[in-house]
Amino acid sequence: MQIYVEWTSVSFAAELIDADGKVVDQIRHPVGVNQVKDAAFEAQFFALVPADWRRRATIGYLSGMITSRGGWIETRFAQVPAGIAEIAAQGKRILVDGLPLVFLCGVSTPAPLPDVMRGEELKAIAAAKCHAAATVILPGAHTKYVAVEAGRITRLATYMGGETAALLRRDSLISRLIPEDSALTEDGFDRGLSVAWTSDVGGGLLRRLFSARSLVLFERMPREHIAGYIAGLVAGAEIFEAETEWSLGSAPVLVVGDSPDATRYRRALLQRGIDAQAATIDIGAVIATLSATSPLLA
Repeated sequence: MQIYVEWTSVSFAAELIDADGKVVDQIRHPVGVNQVKDAAFEAQFFALVPADWRRRATIGYLSGMITSRGGWIETRFAQVPAGIAEIAAQGKRILVDGLPLVFLCGVSTPAPLPDVMRGEELKAIAAAKCHAAATVILPGAHTKYVAVEAGRITRLATYMGGETAALLRRDSLISRLIPEDSALTEDGFDRGLSVAWTSDVGGGLLRRLFSARSLVLFERMPREHIAGYIAGLVAGAEIFEAETEWSLGSAPVLVVGDSPDATRYRRALLQRGIDAQAATIDIGAVIATLSATSPLLA
């Protein structure tokens, strides 16, 4: 048995994987690296991972921000082009209470601007496993666009649209008009997409953002739609930026996850005329391949 943990800034996710690469159990906790006090990561790991898992497992793998400078064990980045072999080669192994733990490296690119990811690299490789080449999109606070060719990551870029929209909804001139506990409505989101992509208005996102306030002031949009409208504006601007840079549609476009963010993002791509497919991830198969790749990880 093997344990795989993706420990991000805001969450902890773990799978128990058998020798055939099948996920036999999983756990999720809203305990991110940022919530662990006094760098007590070892104690938190034992608190979150069931004792039964630890008795049955012969090795554990950790990825995500737990391998960053502010995490448990810092690892370097494998520079693109990078696949399983390059990720495996730079892992760091320690022994904790008799259980070998391997901290996996992330992936980076030096140009045109430095960019990095930790944790998403395995998801991207897993999502593209059935394609010779694909553009994998992992929506979220920091949306990742990842080019995968023959199982290797050749390019990546991070777009901070999700976090930008969240900040605008929470602490801005616009946020003062949003009703308390207001949800992201589909009508608001779709209207935001439409305005993001209209050629009737000059400029880009910064030109359009104030309309989240002015449309309400002129009674042309209900306050209940503001949150969704902001999300649509920002997602639309993000996709518009990425569309040309990534030549979206020249290779299969795969959207990872079934979260509300991922569902909305895929719907936005489809509305833009980009044939985006929902991607499933067999993380167990990737971990099985990882285990067989390097003696360090065996």
